[in-house]
Amino acid sequence: MLRPLLVALVVCSSAPALAGVELSEEDFRLYCGYLDALARPDVQKLKDKAKEAKLAKLAKVKPAALATAVEKGQKAGSTCGEIGKTAAAGAKSALEQALPGRITFFELDDSDPSHVVARVSWLGIEKKKLVEEAALVAAILAETAPITKTIALRGVNPAATDRSADDAGWFDAKISRLNASRIEKPKIWEYATTRYRRLFDGVVER
Repeated sequence: MLRPLLVALVVCSSAPALAGVELSEEDFRLYCGYLDALARPDVQKLKDKAKEAKLAKLAKVKPAALATAVEKGQKAGSTCGEIGKTAAAGAKSALEQALPGRITFFELDDSDPSHVVARVSWLGIEKKKLVEEAALVAAILAETAPITKTIALRGVNPAATDRSADDAGWFDAKISRLNASRIEKPKIWEYATTRYRRLFDGVVER
């Protein structure tokens, strides 16, 4: 019999792609910085090539790199807030599909476009499976919300009276989106407690 988490992995892997954004962390940072810079008086007074050069200088990248990020950003949304909402919706849908009825909190904080943080908590089933579930959640967020830089995870004791209390957390950890992107969903059941666990930072298990 397939393990329950493996079943979730198969379902998640075979499901059609959910709506989201295809911007990377760097693309999002550059696009949001570009939109902010356009409102500056010293930029508004410039024209064409001079404006492009000024914007690229402010972003500390070459004009071609900024132009590519802006093109991707414009396809994703007219504002950073719009893009963030689209990314959050796609990520939340994917999480709820993988762990139905168990996601207790999800937030994609894009208030700082240079460091977007995803926070998620879910109801654990068994303590011994929490590392597997954390790896699954991290991999899903890396895939569906690529504008994210840091992912904060919390597996919660389903019997806890106050699920927000410190001692209600069975598993707390953080992981960079870069590390999360190294997790291969079909291999989680095999490598979760060895190879993939080492990708997490600040792990606290109770």
